[in-house]
Amino acid sequence: MKKLLKVIVPVSEIIVFALIVLVAVVFVPSLDRKIADWFQRPLTPLEERSDIIMINVDDYSVNEIGVWPFGRDVYADSMDVLKDFPTEAVVYDLSFLDKSQRKVDETYLAEDLPGKIDEAFTYLNSGDISIPDAQEAVNEAVADTVRDVDEILANSLQFFGDSYLTLTFEDAYQLENQEQVDYLSKYISLKNVVDEGDTLTYDYKGVIPAIHNFMVRAGKAGFVNAPPDKDGYLRRLPILLKYNGDYYGQLTLVPILKRFGDPEVHVSNSYVTLKNCKMDDGSLQDVKIPRDEEGKLIIKYPAKNYNQYNSISLWNIYRLSLLDRNLYKSIMSMSESGLFGLWEGDDPVSYYEQARHIKEYLCTNPEDPENGLTRKNYAVLRGKYYDTVKLYLESNQDKLLIEAYGEEDYINQTFAEMRELFHEVETSRDEVALRVSNAICIIGTNATSTTDFGLNQYQQAFPNPGAHYTMANQILSQDFVDDSPAWVSVIIAAVLALVYSLIAVRIKSTVKQILFGLFAILGTLIVLFAYFYITKQYIGVVIPEFTLVFSFAITTVVNFLLTSSEKKFITSAFSQCLSKEVVNDIVANPDSFKLGGQTLEMTAMFTDIQKFSGFSELLTAGQLVALLNYYLTKMSDIIMNERGTVDKYEGDAIIALVGAPVPMADHASRACAAAIKMKKSEVDMNEEIRSIVRYPRPESMDEELYTAFKIMVENKREIFTRIGLNSGEMVAGYMGSENKKNYTMMGNNVNLASRLEGVNKQYSTGGILISEATRNMLGDRFVVRSLDRVRVVNVNTPIRLYELIDEKSEAGEFTLKYMDHWEEVMALFEAKKYAEALAGFQKLSEHNQNDKVAKYYISLLEKFFIKGTYPQEKDDFGVAYNPEDGVFKLLQK
Repeated sequence: MKKLLKVIVPVSEIIVFALIVLVAVVFVPSLDRKIADWFQRPLTPLEERSDIIMINVDDYSVNEIGVWPFGRDVYADSMDVLKDFPTEAVVYDLSFLDKSQRKVDETYLAEDLPGKIDEAFTYLNSGDISIPDAQEAVNEAVADTVRDVDEILANSLQFFGDSYLTLTFEDAYQLENQEQVDYLSKYISLKNVVDEGDTLTYDYKGVIPAIHNFMVRAGKAGFVNAPPDKDGYLRRLPILLKYNGDYYGQLTLVPILKRFGDPEVHVSNSYVTLKNCKMDDGSLQDVKIPRDEEGKLIIKYPAKNYNQYNSISLWNIYRLSLLDRNLYKSIMSMSESGLFGLWEGDDPVSYYEQARHIKEYLCTNPEDPENGLTRKNYAVLRGKYYDTVKLYLESNQDKLLIEAYGEEDYINQTFAEMRELFHEVETSRDEVALRVSNAICIIGTNATSTTDFGLNQYQQAFPNPGAHYTMANQILSQDFVDDSPAWVSVIIAAVLALVYSLIAVRIKSTVKQILFGLFAILGTLIVLFAYFYITKQYIGVVIPEFTLVFSFAITTVVNFLLTSSEKKFITSAFSQCLSKEVVNDIVANPDSFKLGGQTLEMTAMFTDIQKFSGFSELLTAGQLVALLNYYLTKMSDIIMNERGTVDKYEGDAIIALVGAPVPMADHASRACAAAIKMKKSEVDMNEEIRSIVRYPRPESMDEELYTAFKIMVENKREIFTRIGLNSGEMVAGYMGSENKKNYTMMGNNVNLASRLEGVNKQYSTGGILISEATRNMLGDRFVVRSLDRVRVVNVNTPIRLYELIDEKSEAGEFTLKYMDHWEEVMALFEAKKYAEALAGFQKLSEHNQNDKVAKYYISLLEKFFIKGTYPQEKDDFGVAYNPEDGVFKLLQK
């Protein structure tokens, strides 16, 4: 039978493997991609370069600028600001697909139009112009009230130079305008592409470009196609796409190619290689961008929320255009008021107008270096304009003007307001310049009122422009991840299935076989992750892991058929010390029980009968055994009913644990419940013993037990159990030799529970002491009272002791109020208010004369603390006190 099973297993493995491969075609890619998401998390974070920045159309911008969507003049004004710093490129992740309506210039209508109309009528009244000329001037002034915002943005795109717009490729949207088609092919498509057997780049038949007037005025354009995976996560972006046979670059790839010096782009199915790129240090270097099986770049997102990316609000940019406008108006007002009359320096208005003239020319014309009409000269003039204004305001012109013309209040107020405005302008410009100078700026939306959101592994509502930002950082930092072909996973899975099955069926021990299976599953996962961590190439995990899991299941079933007797062994071995419920758990779930040591979080219990040696002196051996069996049976049943495990008996002592071999989260509560029930059962046993001996021996009772009861009553002896509980990590397992084994526990936390059992005697408790670790796991189910912070024998770390009183639901109102008062008095004692503490303990003792713990503290205070001394080892009081840390050392062993 065994030989037959060893043949069946490998054959069944092959069948299962074939089924897994078939199922994997449908289900594995999505699951593998989720695992790859988790594999990315421990990698070195992506370097976010300071020269790539998001300009966000965020909630702040929407609130400050006004109704969304913005007029296109907002973007035009923002681009003009960026040109001052200068910015390397502006990349729009905004699709300008339709023409805008003309827009009323409210600022012009309110501020400029009235002045122009007044000017026309002034010239008419003075006879300088005729009525028709005045009418024409008024008409022209009124016509300027309405602005063509599309033309404004188009002009700014041309003036800026390095601006980039969007293309969206869709087969269904075929351009009918041949002029647009030809323009895209001639000016927008990539010209220096070398096809090295590329079969993965899709060739689209349709495209949705930005408005043609924008497209011809901008520098370039790139596509924004970003299809998410089937589960909705955006994990990969196409690097290149085709349209009518021409290659086009991704939105941020296009400006990066320009930064690299327009290198040749070699395209294969495995890589997009940028040849001889000009790097920041001046060297030439190839940049290899890996392509996944779909020909895309796998995105390695920064491991953070989008709001933590290197970004700035569009409002911070646009606001500068408003501030610049106000500054110029103020300068003009000062000039018209004669406040530049004594100024011998350069005229800032002249610089401003010269710069504006160059800009207006470049909005519709190419540069004219011979006449100084260049973007470089524009930047120089803009700089001189601000420098001259600053120089003027920092001079003493206000004092000279006051000396010459008086008007002190007007001049002081004007200069104060102007200096404040310029300071705001200068500070704001410096802040923006620090972020955008020489940077590729990507303008995209993340305002909550917008719709461009998706999913990634770090954020559920992820603004999709962040994908373009990430791709740009990856290319410039050359930080990529890749995947392997699916057939690699299939081969690995086949080899693992065969090797695992051949080894596993030869392992006789069920536990060892299970451990081997778990090791193989976990080990394979670790190896595949390590390979990814080192090479950044992901090998599909799902097929190998699923194959191992199914192989593990098959071999486990076979081993179960061969070793079913092990269940009988477990049942026999544990039925004497565990509850039936726990034994059934172990039999039903063998993984929860492991031979050998196992570290578990659990609670240890030690019990002992007070003054049991006195019983031994009164009773014969037979009577003593009968009494112990009577006592241990009742107490053990209570422990096992709380799913505890009886470790062993040492005379009258019970050593038990709760939380093993089957782990349980509520082990501390169960142990405490058992301890309370044991103390209550102890009362019942004492009463039962007294009741039985009043009458002749019942026929069903053992004679030696009856005699033992009688001797106890005659000698006024009662059973009083001391219990110590401690929780924490302990080692539990089936230990010993091959011929003699015992399920037991060990560790420092076990020793502490043993110590606490004996400490009950020192404090004269009602019988149950628990550690601080146990107390912290109980919640408010139980009534406990605080005792000292102590060091017990062989345990150096101070711990707080607690006496377990009762379950709160069973405790009376007197007990609850008594314990509340106790905590107040203990607080006085630890605060070293010894007189008040003594009075408190004495009052407690008056209310409950049976409370020996209160009497203990009264004695401690009266003998030592009230007198200004502390108990020392020589005092033979059972404790020594360290006043430096307020900790008692327990001296009993």
